[in-house]
Amino acid sequence: MLRLIPSCLALLGAVTLAAACSSAGEGGRQVQITQGDQGCTPASVQVTPGEKLQLVVENVTGKTYEVEGIDGTQLEEVLVPEGRTRTVGYTVPDQAGTYKVKCYSPGDVSTIIELRAGGGAGGDSQPDTTATGAGPTKQGVTLGEADTTVSVKLADFSVTPDKASVSAGRVKFTAENLSDSLVHELAVLKVKDNGSFDVIGEIEDIPAGDAGSVVLELTAGAYQLACLIVPGEAGSTVDHYTEGMHTDFLVE
Repeated sequence: MLRLIPSCLALLGAVTLAAACSSAGEGGRQVQITQGDQGCTPASVQVTPGEKLQLVVENVTGKTYEVEGIDGTQLEEVLVPEGRTRTVGYTVPDQAGTYKVKCYSPGDVSTIIELRAGGGAGGDSQPDTTATGAGPTKQGVTLGEADTTVSVKLADFSVTPDKASVSAGRVKFTAENLSDSLVHELAVLKVKDNGSFDVIGEIEDIPAGDAGSVVLELTAGAYQLACLIVPGEAGSTVDHYTEGMHTDFLVE
């Protein structure tokens, strides 16, 4: 996965920020994306295979939104705080197809934006391996040994950790997808004072019967463990969060 953020900040280690601007999409066509309370617009954009784009993402809501590539589109998560605008460079792959970008607020409204290259009416995108630049690891992601481990079972549609709270520090999450057929993911969400969430880290797209892990640096506070897959992502027809795939979690 490639790491992109329009403010050109790269996360070094767990918390250190430094400038690292991306040249991806530089000089390309600007595509305006507006994040509103009812979702994101436009729902589709006609593009050209190989075209360089600058996605100008404006958040006009009172909550944090994210944009990220899904189903093979290599555009890593970008946080767009309430009332802010972020610009992300993206180079469309050379193959014709439909490249999907998820625009969402965790546990709230979501939109799948389709970048349709060369007509793009033929269905799903081809796997996107285009190098589009540098950016940060997800907030909180760290390396090294963990202080504690939390094992999480993902089912249709529930999230069940083996403990409800841990001490602040480096926490390793292991997630097992118990579904017979559905893809799930595990997102670690920190609850903000206004009730919205910051996505601290996630294990994405865990196939049925498979597992994954991530180590995160967590500070004290209220969290949720959740699956944020939405309709149109990973073959899903439902929003996994609203179907009940979330649970409260405490870091002390």
